[in-house]
Amino acid sequence: MYESHFGLSGKPFKLSPDPHFFYGSPHHSKAISYLRYGLESGEGFIVITGPVGTGKTTIARSLLSSLDESITAIQLVTTHLTPDALINMIASNFGLQVEGLGKSETLKRLEGFLNNLNRQGKRALLVIDEAQNLPSETIEELRMLSNFQVNDKPLIQSFLLGQEELKPIIELPEMEQFRQRIIASCHLETFNIEQTREYILHRLKVVGWDNNPRLDDKIFALISQYTGGVARKINIFMDRLFLYAFMENIQTIDEQAVRSVIDEMGGELSGGLQSTSHTRAPVNANTVSSMHYDHAASVDSVELDNLCQILAEVNHILDDVVSRKTLTIKHLDRLIREKRKLLSNRNEPSESNRLVEKRWLQQLIKEREL
Repeated sequence: MYESHFGLSGKPFKLSPDPHFFYGSPHHSKAISYLRYGLESGEGFIVITGPVGTGKTTIARSLLSSLDESITAIQLVTTHLTPDALINMIASNFGLQVEGLGKSETLKRLEGFLNNLNRQGKRALLVIDEAQNLPSETIEELRMLSNFQVNDKPLIQSFLLGQEELKPIIELPEMEQFRQRIIASCHLETFNIEQTREYILHRLKVVGWDNNPRLDDKIFALISQYTGGVARKINIFMDRLFLYAFMENIQTIDEQAVRSVIDEMGGELSGGLQSTSHTRAPVNANTVSSMHYDHAASVDSVELDNLCQILAEVNHILDDVVSRKTLTIKHLDRLIREKRKLLSNRNEPSESNRLVEKRWLQQLIKEREL
């Protein structure tokens, strides 16, 4: 809605991951460097962790978009998969027909596929997003896949991206062999105030922002505090802030505008963008052991948390749609009032009045289409 008004070539703060908007903060640049290092080495596991909404999927998309034809890559977004289910999903995503086959036959076909890639001078890459949902025995199955080798080089390489809950799973005692094959790991952090500012300006410049509307330097500290420096929350908030600037015809977004949007969204989302900080990573071996014994009992709780997260995101989107429609109706009401004023002041039809009326009708039709 506001893109054309501010002369932007596209939506700068959309929620879907887009490698064109990749912002290389120190932590994100480190993560992408580790992933590229892993590709160059051709072996071992790379593990990237971070809080929800910090850009793990965008990093994966950025990496995949840069691959050449020598690498055949697939990306999986996992749920709770058994080892057998994971093997079937990997084979299916590589285009193999494995429906109804047992595990041994599926592995045989997968190994044949990987060997065929190797003969073509290619290799396979598996990127698993939301890897914290995988049970430890399923992650261990990935290590077994890395045993498919030719001349001591794995035929398939795996990168794992997940939330902070992935760390204690990998730290379990029975995951020792898997840990020994991790060649690099990185934990993403949320943005500080300066990084929040750079992130916002980077996304705006990608769509051709030319300082319209102008952004007061004082707003970035407020935005960073309210969103907790989480990229996804920044996108949600900035999208709403630009919509507010459009509807209120604001030329400069200042602290007052930011506080107005914070007040609006605080009521609509029940503080859904407020910063939260919690870490579930274990602090010692005893904690790891305790989490191991509680893992099976907590599966249902994790599933419920994931479901609640999905429902919350859907609710945010629906709330935003309703708000946009409300603002559009207000804008139409303003146009109608202006039209009535024009008609009351008009004594007789003229070419000028007809031109004004034509332009008004065109604007009204355009607003209704939005």
